[in-house]
Amino acid sequence: MNRSETEQLTDEIIGEAVLSLLREKGPINFKALIARLRAMEASESDGQRRKAITGVIAEISNTMLSGQRKNIRENKEWSHDNVRSLFGDSQQSDASKKH
Repeated sequence: MNRSETEQLTDEIIGEAVLSLLREKGPINFKALIARLRAMEASESDGQRRKAITGVIAEISNTMLSGQRKNIRENKEWSHDNVRSLFGDSQQSDASKKH
């Protein structure tokens, strides 16, 4: 299977999973999507599709983990007592300036 066929199969699998979640009016998030993909993987009889589903699960899991790491880094930047600390100490307030 060439790259474009793999990409097309990946898109179809994700689409099927999302559509099934929508039909059930369930939540649409990474956790629900991965759970649905695992259910699809367990019931899939075609080896090629099962392998593709496994790849999709891994790809989504990696995306989710990298997003969590990014959020942790961003939250650390905003955990300071004031926003000025994000810009360094070079900015000084002007006491005579009126707003």
